[in-house]
Amino acid sequence: MCLIQSLIFSADHLVKIHKAGESTIVLSIKPLYKPQGDLKMLLYTPNGFLKPSSSTANRFEFHIEDFPDWMVPIVEGTNVFGNRMKGSIPEVLDLRFLKEDLDVRILSDFKNRIPYIYVIVKASRDWKVERLLVCGEDRRFFRVNDEVVSFFKSDLKDGIGDVVVELKGKYGVSVKLRREIFVLKGVAVPLRGDVGIFKIVPIEPGYHIVQPGETLWSIAMKYNLRVGDLVLINSLENPNLIMAGQKLKLGKVLFTDNPTTIVIDLSTSRLALYYDGILLKVYPVAIGRSDATPPGKYWILRKEIDPALYWFGEYISPRSPINGLGTRYLQLSDPTYGIHGTSKPWEIGKRISHGCIRMFNPDVEELDAFAGVGTEVLVVRWGKEFPVMLSDIAKSGALARSR
Repeated sequence: MCLIQSLIFSADHLVKIHKAGESTIVLSIKPLYKPQGDLKMLLYTPNGFLKPSSSTANRFEFHIEDFPDWMVPIVEGTNVFGNRMKGSIPEVLDLRFLKEDLDVRILSDFKNRIPYIYVIVKASRDWKVERLLVCGEDRRFFRVNDEVVSFFKSDLKDGIGDVVVELKGKYGVSVKLRREIFVLKGVAVPLRGDVGIFKIVPIEPGYHIVQPGETLWSIAMKYNLRVGDLVLINSLENPNLIMAGQKLKLGKVLFTDNPTTIVIDLSTSRLALYYDGILLKVYPVAIGRSDATPPGKYWILRKEIDPALYWFGEYISPRSPINGLGTRYLQLSDPTYGIHGTSKPWEIGKRISHGCIRMFNPDVEELDAFAGVGTEVLVVRWGKEFPVMLSDIAKSGALARSR
């Protein structure tokens, strides 16, 4: 009993993590007594002692360059009787759980051609999922080892929505994860699609140092690569922003798997969107004159919102009436071709382009919201209504005849 009392009374402060970032942590202190004056706090870490960079009321912010696995809070205060109060609960903060790569994945699947939604939260048992919402609706979930799973028959409305997951960690830490999704015909995918599974084939000399005046396009041409190869391999957020001296890895991207497939029928000027082998929607398109759009198999390699047009060295701004790319541009693995919107909607349904596939702007925006980089694009001569099952096109040999 004396030992228990000793442990209880040796710790006079309750410490919680108010907020944690990549290089900062804010700790809050609740004194277990009536304090007189301000509280004081230091942290002891594997790299030594840390003083707070700022404090407000009973919250202390610390800047940390190398986030450690643990910290010891050292807290002192004075009670109304003038006694020195010290110690904290907990005595040591185990921070390894903060280094976890928390993630939310959204998948869809068909059972008897009925779409089901799967939400998978990657989070160890150090984290408790308090709430999981899909498009504003609470969903039931269960834990399987280091993942929390929710699945349900799709009742989602078409359009943009989100998945929100509220988690509670140790020491009072709260985290909210949010992932935007796009729903089409009950099928939910991450907004603008997931990047498909791909492998990288390195090429000599392995890397390139950007020189003054070079663009990603000129570098790609130098090594017989596609701009999309360099964007994906180097995780470039903006392909127009590269700097002299920047080191770029060189290689070619080969996609291996993606549940979304686009089929373009040159015979009927129609585009079909399939997911998991099942037809979701058909769109009218404009295709190339004569044989300007060659049949075959392609992949979406890069995507742009409000693309600019470069025409024989001339820059044409996005959404300009003379910019024929419209509001979206989906670059195919053959850099000569792409799927894009239009500033001339009356041309949809005709053979009029130089090889690219044109769509109504609302249609290409919907396609861009659903199909991710790595989506397979099949250009065929089918000549009839698209089948419900994608496998019927493969069985017919239409793709082989089109090559």
